[in-house]
Amino acid sequence: MEPKKFKSLLLLITFTVFLLFIMVNFGVVWELLGILVTVLMPFFVGFIIAYLINLPYVFFADRAYAGLEKRGGFLAKMRKPLALITAYIIVFGVIVFLVGILIPQLVESTNRLIQNFSDYARSFQVFLTDFLSKYFSIRLDSNSDIINFINNLVKMVTGGELNTFLQNLASTLAPSVFDITRNVTTTLINLGMGIVVSVYLIGCKDKLIFQSKKLCYAYVPQKAVPKVMEIADLSNNIFGKFVYGKILDSMIVGVLCFIGMSILNIEYALLISVIIGITNIIPVFGPFLGAIPSIFILLMIDPFQAIWFTIFILALQQLDGNVIGPKILGNSIGISGFWIMASVIVGGGLFGFLGMLLAVPVFATFYVLFSRMVNNRLVKNGRIQDFSNPPTSDIIRQKMPKDPRKASASDKPVKRVKAKFNFKKKK
Repeated sequence: MEPKKFKSLLLLITFTVFLLFIMVNFGVVWELLGILVTVLMPFFVGFIIAYLINLPYVFFADRAYAGLEKRGGFLAKMRKPLALITAYIIVFGVIVFLVGILIPQLVESTNRLIQNFSDYARSFQVFLTDFLSKYFSIRLDSNSDIINFINNLVKMVTGGELNTFLQNLASTLAPSVFDITRNVTTTLINLGMGIVVSVYLIGCKDKLIFQSKKLCYAYVPQKAVPKVMEIADLSNNIFGKFVYGKILDSMIVGVLCFIGMSILNIEYALLISVIIGITNIIPVFGPFLGAIPSIFILLMIDPFQAIWFTIFILALQQLDGNVIGPKILGNSIGISGFWIMASVIVGGGLFGFLGMLLAVPVFATFYVLFSRMVNNRLVKNGRIQDFSNPPTSDIIRQKMPKDPRKASASDKPVKRVKAKFNFKKKK
């Protein structure tokens, strides 16, 4: 047997044995993975914080404090530390400020809603009875299903059922107060260590990237290096634009929702605006997930307010979908609405809420890579000119040469990567 075939067969056997071992000892492996995740949690938290802080850090380092580099000496050395400190102060300062303002008002609004819920329900019951009787000649008696549903809902929210639930919950949690305290302490420790890790990650970012590239060139086959670099750059580009863009888009939608509800004099404007802003982070289905419970709340308070809110939120979502969202996100995703919807459904079904958040950028990355493979295949076969309508994504369009015979050296990934990183072979 040839050495190459023997090596491939050996790898296949090793992989099969490893897979069988995992299947037989799945419980033990899962427990070990849980321990590993717990140990590495500060690094996961630190990576997320560093990823979010990186954008303001780059802004301050490359723009706001760029003049310090020209002065040289001590000021030049302090450019990156000052940018890092400024980014953390501004980001965490804004978070603390918003939390300090929003949380008390949200708590007050929630308590007021629970206390007045019975009155809202009775008013809605009277309105519904009069409305059905006047326009549809339908009379609701005290034993009707709708009336019973409203009464049970009132009892659950304001009456004994909610109190009973809270008491049972308290009695259940009482024996495990130690566990709760331990979990809270662990979370705070992971958050604190994550912040420290994020500082080191951002401070050593350039060095870590350079070391990663060296490892890639050392252990990855030469033909695969450009593809690995391309995937890394593409993933970072799509994820970065999507995450920052979606956060900014959701904040704008939340603020506009609060302003509009305040102008229309709709109750619980702050509470509902926060719900709309948070759920808007989820593509496609987020606006509906936030609007439905909000409409229900307003329907119990005042049906006319619910109607006005429904009209307003539909107009706001149209504004966001056609103007605000495209202006912020642009063509960073590069996939159609159908694929966005499909990715959210599949991601939510497999991984829940987190899957719905990350499904779009993950699918977009694979979509663009697969599109480039198809385009390269068409170029190789000389069929690229048969397709007069190129993809709308700027990312894809830039990678499609107009004529395969006129492809320049800059279009070749190997030469492009080598020139970029300038790794020279030792003599």
